[in-house]
Amino acid sequence: MKIEEFKLERTLARFQNEVEYDLSASGIYPMFIREILSPEEMEDAYNNLHLKYVHTAGTEHLRKAVASFYEGMDPSSVFMTNGSAEALFLIAWGLIDPGDEVAFMIPNFMLLSHVVESNGAVVRNFNLDPGRGWSLDLDSLKRAVTSKTKLVCVCNPNNPTGTVLSRDQMEQIVEVASGAGAYLLSDEVYRGAEQTDKMTPSFWGMYDKTIIISGLSKSFGLPGLRIGWVAGPRGVAEMSWFYHDFLSTTVTTFSDYLATKALEPTMREKIFSRNRGIVRQNLATFTEWVESHHGVLSFTPPAAGCFAFVKYDLPIPSWDLVMDMVENNSVFVIPGSCFGIENHLRMNFGVDRPRLVEGLKRVDRTLSKYL
Repeated sequence: MKIEEFKLERTLARFQNEVEYDLSASGIYPMFIREILSPEEMEDAYNNLHLKYVHTAGTEHLRKAVASFYEGMDPSSVFMTNGSAEALFLIAWGLIDPGDEVAFMIPNFMLLSHVVESNGAVVRNFNLDPGRGWSLDLDSLKRAVTSKTKLVCVCNPNNPTGTVLSRDQMEQIVEVASGAGAYLLSDEVYRGAEQTDKMTPSFWGMYDKTIIISGLSKSFGLPGLRIGWVAGPRGVAEMSWFYHDFLSTTVTTFSDYLATKALEPTMREKIFSRNRGIVRQNLATFTEWVESHHGVLSFTPPAAGCFAFVKYDLPIPSWDLVMDMVENNSVFVIPGSCFGIENHLRMNFGVDRPRLVEGLKRVDRTLSKYL
């Protein structure tokens, strides 16, 4: 299978580690092991953790821990993957055949769209409306779904806008997907990183053909563990297991151990409290910075996540603007063109605050050239 360039990930791979100030990432300032394990637990792991292969579908204790994050989920519905990107790839590869149609929310993390299209499927996009705060455009969804639609894909909370679907909008999506008999895939990897204490509702339990994709890299602040999961109908979990045999086989023993600890309800709430504190404080700083560029920069404040999709009014394409930042000020953000939307930048404010402040100063140096 020939596959087109995944522009977002290629761009990250090329520049993220080559600059002094990275405001491109999509995750919250990562946690340290010491924030999850006590000294006694560290010593126990040092002395007793056996670095063997774990169960290729995911250990029973880890799948139970994942299931506890959702209401009414059976652990047998869960399949563990190396990050949520691998989970998306498994669904794209295993569920979608050439000639199938996929209705795909825009803007979005584009991995699944690229893979299914390269494998001969037809992708029909539907939109979030920037004129209404990136709210669901229901008419475009209805146009995108046909009798051939096999999968409807949403990202909630959304990447790159940070917006969250209302309950009414979720029910509208379920109604459209179920009317076509399509699976509904919800990428919920930012669930838990809200600006308020109210958890984003999951699509789990709303429809019997729902597939949830998530992991620990984003709202949990644990990208180095490379823990993701697929949760869905039993057949989907079994299909994921079959195709996973051709990929990474299993998660690591140490990741399995730490992930189980992180997903325990008490620790989970401790992690979310820590990470929500970071994004709330930094969003205030970021908002003040955007507002200082009135008439040039604007954005819809995100309800969740650690980034904002900032619109700019300058006479330069987003890719060229970002390359100027990288080459002349050693700061990196994501061009809107990576999401198919020009005159926008995805900017991460979930880093440690001193780096955010200095990074924004460097962005200012580039913007000033075009004012």
